[in-house]
Amino acid sequence: MITKRVAMQQLEGIEYRRFAQSELHHIQVSNAFCEAKIALQGGQVLEFYSKKQQRHLLWLSELNQYVVARAIRGGIPLCFPWFGAHETEQDFPAHGFARNLTWQCQDIVMDDFGHHITLQLSDSEQSRKYWNYAFNLQMVIHCEEILRLEFKLQNLDHQAFDFAFAWHSYFPAQITGARITGLEGQFYIDQLDQNQIKQQTEHAIKFDAELDRVYPLTKMNFVLEQSPQTYINIQSTAQSAVIWNPWVDKAKRMADVADEAWRDFVCIECGQMASAKQCLNAGASIQFELTISGA
Repeated sequence: MITKRVAMQQLEGIEYRRFAQSELHHIQVSNAFCEAKIALQGGQVLEFYSKKQQRHLLWLSELNQYVVARAIRGGIPLCFPWFGAHETEQDFPAHGFARNLTWQCQDIVMDDFGHHITLQLSDSEQSRKYWNYAFNLQMVIHCEEILRLEFKLQNLDHQAFDFAFAWHSYFPAQITGARITGLEGQFYIDQLDQNQIKQQTEHAIKFDAELDRVYPLTKMNFVLEQSPQTYINIQSTAQSAVIWNPWVDKAKRMADVADEAWRDFVCIECGQMASAKQCLNAGASIQFELTISGA
């Protein structure tokens, strides 16, 4: 196996670009297996095109303005160090601060399998406004025949901290014909029905209205099926999952989603959310992986 590690700006298949009419930058990746776009704000994979499957495996809103410190709708935003609204502070950003801050590109390696990009976010004056801990967070993005992400968190503080996280992944889907399997028999929190705990009895999730379910513990392997021949596999070492589609009315209230775009995507979010809190001791580290492949 041949590995190349030269100046990142000169590495074959890598370009640093700025979004049109924006201060934000992204990394454009091109190799024999895929095309990918990764925003430095949020350390966020925005696009992943599989050359083998000849299709995009992620959905990205066409209405994004790419504004500094504003979350980008689509791709794989990272929610960290909390998921949803903050438990006590209403003014804190939803889903944490990681998706709104600029990450540093630490390393890019190219080998026979593709490109491997390491992005890093560490505690700063901005992060400590919301979460007063020393930490180092890496996202290693493997742009290969499949898309693989590694979440690596290190506690650099003198005390333990609790955290939650999620890959808030958006997948392309013709929603009225889409099916999600891998959650049969699992318990979930129905966020549209007063957070009641229910058990999924159906084999596959289908969509005919807004849906917002949090599964605290899963089998960590899901399939988004459009037809028997067209599907996306989502696998994770994280325990929790969220399945979400805004449907008609909520989509109309979302400024960064076109009114009819609810027809075109579904979120299958993997992470550590509604399960027991993740506690990381001082000096300790933890790692999770997400793998996305298509057929």
